Amino acid sequence: MSEATNLTVNDGASTPVEVTFTPEMVSGGNATFRDGRLGVSNLMPRISNGTSLSSTSRPTNRVTHRVSLPVTKTVDGQDVLDFVLRAEATFVLPERATTQNRKDLLAYFVNSLNEDLIKATVIDVSPIWG
Repeated sequence: MSEATNLTVNDGASTPVEVTFTPEMVSGGNATFRDGRLGVSNLMPRISNGTSLSSTSRPTNRVTHRVSLPVTKTVDGQDVLDFVLRAEATFVLPERATTQNRKDLLAYFVNSLNEDLIKATVIDVSPIWG
């Protein structure tokens, strides 16, 4: 198992800014990290990762990765929660999968998210058609 440490992740700005997410909660294969710059819990972006190992009734391991991004608005001079954007991915990893199989799955997943066709579905809310 990997020990929880700070995560440094670039934001989506034209000139990316590194944002540090610090461990908030770590327990039993589940970890949540938060960007504490705003200092108010419900306004903090979070990255969560959880692992559920296979069992006799389910021969697959599962890894779920989540990101939540609260967006604020100013009301009477105070930042308050306006809405929250969320993303989630679940990796289903059969026990028989090799390390290379898992590397390929992760590479295809991460690299496909950087393709313009896929990015447009999120950034421009533009469905794929054809």
